[in-house]
Amino acid sequence: MLQLADELGLSRSQLIDEALALFLKAVLEVRKGRRLVMLDPATSRPACELATPTLAALEWAGKPEKMELSPEEHAKMRALAKDAPAPSLRLRAAAKRHGK
Repeated sequence: MLQLADELGLSRSQLIDEALALFLKAVLEVRKGRRLVMLDPATSRPACELATPTLAALEWAGKPEKMELSPEEHAKMRALAKDAPAPSLRLRAAAKRHGK
């Protein structure tokens, strides 16, 4: 990070400000249903997509889909939930660490 700041002639805080500005813009665009891509300057076609776990989660959250289950599928899901094994000690410990 310091090497990039030096290369661009920025302070560390300026570099962080730049990164936050880009991320804020990315979040605003994803909330509008857009995707962020890098364009190939020779062809103006997308060369790659910019994605992060947070941006992907925002994209998924913005497109909820109604799920329809047949009565048989609903009964199967209910049976699976009813017969689910008890959480293991490792799962309980992990949930406790993450406050859930």
